[in-house]
Amino acid sequence: MAIFDPKAICLLCLSVFFFRPAISEDQVTFMQQFCSEEQFDRESVYQRNLNHLLANVSSEAVSKKFYNSTAGEGVNKVYGLFLCNAAYTAQLCQDCITVAAGQVQQKCPYDVDAIVFYGQCMLRYANHPIFSIEDDSVHFSFEYGPRIYKEFDQQLSSMLIDLFNKAIADNTSLAYASGVVYVRETISLVVYVDCTPDLSPYDCNRCLQVGLNRLPMNGRQIGTTVQPSCRLSYFYIDVSPGKRFGASYIALTTVAAIAGISFILNFYMCFRKRKERGKPTGLEEIESMETLHLQFSAIKVATDNFASANKIGRGGFGIVYMGTLPDGQAIAVKRLASPSGQGIREFKSEACLVAKLQHKNLVKLFGFCLEGDEKVLVYEFVPNKSLDRFLFDTNRGVHLKWETRQKIIMGIVRGLLYLHEDSRFRIIHRDLKPGNILLDEELNPKIADFGMAKLFGVDQTQGNTSRVSGTFGYMAPEYLSTGKFSVKSDVFSFGVIVLEIVSGRRNSVSELQEEDENLLNHAWRLWNDGTALKLVDPNLGGNYFIPEVTRCIHIGLLCVQEDAARRPTMGLILSMLSSLSVVLPSLTAPPAFPYRRNMPQSLNESNARFAEVFTTMQGR
Repeated sequence: MAIFDPKAICLLCLSVFFFRPAISEDQVTFMQQFCSEEQFDRESVYQRNLNHLLANVSSEAVSKKFYNSTAGEGVNKVYGLFLCNAAYTAQLCQDCITVAAGQVQQKCPYDVDAIVFYGQCMLRYANHPIFSIEDDSVHFSFEYGPRIYKEFDQQLSSMLIDLFNKAIADNTSLAYASGVVYVRETISLVVYVDCTPDLSPYDCNRCLQVGLNRLPMNGRQIGTTVQPSCRLSYFYIDVSPGKRFGASYIALTTVAAIAGISFILNFYMCFRKRKERGKPTGLEEIESMETLHLQFSAIKVATDNFASANKIGRGGFGIVYMGTLPDGQAIAVKRLASPSGQGIREFKSEACLVAKLQHKNLVKLFGFCLEGDEKVLVYEFVPNKSLDRFLFDTNRGVHLKWETRQKIIMGIVRGLLYLHEDSRFRIIHRDLKPGNILLDEELNPKIADFGMAKLFGVDQTQGNTSRVSGTFGYMAPEYLSTGKFSVKSDVFSFGVIVLEIVSGRRNSVSELQEEDENLLNHAWRLWNDGTALKLVDPNLGGNYFIPEVTRCIHIGLLCVQEDAARRPTMGLILSMLSSLSVVLPSLTAPPAFPYRRNMPQSLNESNARFAEVFTTMQGR
């Protein structure tokens, strides 16, 4: 059992929440975002109203912990609100809301309805009324710690119900309640609930009841559920055997309860990050994901015993089959070809990583199977297969209008931004290419194949490997020559993809006039000659907005600069693509072709072994 000194914990609460002067963007704990599928146009009236609203809520956070307001009229009217924890000083509330207002459009670009949750506050906006309306349509829940508190679940439920009544009866400007109780001689339970104060008592109670049904209560040490209209959290404090504190301890622990969700979330995030730095992501972790385990017999039924007619791709690790689950859900089944050591490692990496990732621009993992030598990954089925199937095919390429290509570029940016900055871990894909970008029925992109991805702690930015693997033409020069990789390695790959999307050409010399020139050098030469538009895919037939295309070429060239330090981050790329008013940096040259002369001798063999399955999902 983990033992925590309650005096130390409570003093931490006091120092963090009452004596700390301010929090920086890095110290604000991001939890989750929820973005609508409906989007507004760039530089639109709605965008201007939203900008005005976000500036307004930031200023109001100086003196308020809850605030709602609107901007604009008619169809372009924007509704917005924020809620800070009741224990926060005005300064701490303002710091969190300032960060939230600055990040919400990065996390949900052009979405007409968005919510961002932080450990310290919540901010949302929408194109429809949201005030005094109970909303539990989305939620974020987690639990953490050893499963040793199950016997107290009834006491936890009873305490939550009591706090519900206190919260809805609160006559102050904030509807919240907190409490501390000894559940055993050495264990205290701290609980916190609140609602947005604009709700009626009935709606507040309803939201909390829904949250209670979603609250993880499996006997773990920490649990919380956050919804747009209310929040519920609890944690247990274990006191060392024989130690019992009196009134001073109760008073200090009450401070912890009042600090509530902010303390719980920050404590959890810090503790989890510290634990996970040394935590293996191997077979043991996969086997603990009970809900994702699928029976091999069920997978055989879904694929008609891996029938040849259901094959949709083949790669270095095996074959991909199309299948159908009993509920009618179409799936893509990736079956490892051999039990080799390398294959097992890649399987572990991909299963562990993808199971933790939830983003609309990443392919979704439904489950996996480990039975004997069988190692199978089960993904959502993405009907239009991979981007290269459209991009490099003359007949299919005409279906990729400029607006569609823009949407694909933006979706890849959002997916990479999530991997690099917003997911639970910092993740470097290392094999980004059109074959690993899948397209759904509406041609929205989904990044796939994490077999070579590398997971990092939040403070890590780069790594090194003696086993260089990937796809030539998309790998950054520093990775090829030294084995060093970073988020800027993915940025390089993204830049290649952008230039391919604009031109409809692969990064090779086969379709170019100049000898010893690949697509990157070709684009660079055209840019310097002032004829960059010659790069544009003829399939577009001139139907594009020249400033947008020119901007994409510029950004693509920024990403493939030889000096990794000069390449922009995905966050900056999103800003540069989102507004034509953002000034773009000057350019330096991409690596001279052929930079493969520095490539390790064994790389061609590595490519054959590590070619990803979805690369060849072209149905040709």
